[in-house]
Amino acid sequence: MKRFFLLMLLSLTALSFGAYSQSKKDVKKNKIKSIKITDTDIKDGKEHTMNESFQRFDSNGEVVEEINYNDDGTFKSHFSYVLNKNGDKTEEVSYTEDGKVKKKKTIKFNANGDKIEEIHTDAGGNFVDKDVYTYNANGDRTTEITLDNKNNVTHKVILLYDNKGLKVSRKSYDAKGNLESEKKYIYEF
Repeated sequence: MKRFFLLMLLSLTALSFGAYSQSKKDVKKNKIKSIKITDTDIKDGKEHTMNESFQRFDSNGEVVEEINYNDDGTFKSHFSYVLNKNGDKTEEVSYTEDGKVKKKKTIKFNANGDKIEEIHTDAGGNFVDKDVYTYNANGDRTTEITLDNKNNVTHKVILLYDNKGLKVSRKSYDAKGNLESEKKYIYEF
């Protein structure tokens, strides 16, 4: 019985420190290096503990690694991140269940801190495609273009804004320049 209460207390403590409930400020202030969340179910008097998630932090309280599990405790995803001095992700690596690199994303920013490019590579480091972003003078994103490994446009998004800087339209185009979809933003003041 004592063991049951101890496990319940430990589970509640782990949940109270849940990665999604702790602010970056708290993680940094308390010098938390990582958070592992487990879930213990008790069925027919038997305990069954499964992993739920794991996060590792840098000294600034930023997530640099995360592993997520399905509801049944099986592997779901594993990522690691490299951050710049502003806390922006400059690299994201996705891993397989056995820890091998699955794919990698390298992200570049302009002097204003706006994301201008994402380069995607496969497990072997081979270039797959890239996304390129442009901005207007107000710092609003105006285009999102995906280019394949031969530098051909495979997808394009155009964003339009009104004179107040509010987004009014988002149009998506396929590789041939055909309109695929359009979102309109209608504001009420």
